[in-house]
Amino acid sequence: MNMLKAIAAAAVLMTPAAAMASNVVAKTGESVANFFKDEGAKVEVTTDSVGDPNLKVEYYGNDFSVYYYGCSDNTNCEAIQFFSGYQTDGSVRLSKINEWNTNNRFARAYVSEEGSARIEMDVLLGDDGMTPDDFADAVGLWNRAMQDFEEFIDWN
Repeated sequence: MNMLKAIAAAAVLMTPAAAMASNVVAKTGESVANFFKDEGAKVEVTTDSVGDPNLKVEYYGNDFSVYYYGCSDNTNCEAIQFFSGYQTDGSVRLSKINEWNTNNRFARAYVSEEGSARIEMDVLLGDDGMTPDDFADAVGLWNRAMQDFEEFIDWN
């Protein structure tokens, strides 16, 4: 009888709803925030100017924001964007940013109207989200891109 219970429990865990329960999703700010909190990051959950979720994250010495996109009524968002800005007062030329964008695949950079260098990376989570391992890979790409970008623009 115990074997039958174990098989039944395993079958329940294999259902799509149970398998996706732990996925990182963009439905609200909490799932992504909880991922970073579980990683030991400091996270502040706020909202942006239209009421969509927004995160301020301190992760392994890097500060960045997470913006949410494709939201319906400030929930059920489809995608997030990692963002970091650097007040460079115009010292980073557009030609340098173009060089970055030519040589780097996942994150893109630009210069703001105020002359600040910025970098961002979109992550489509869709309806089902991403497994924590896949999301950790995306975060790793972002973290590495930020570090490389800071070196590229001679930040600090």
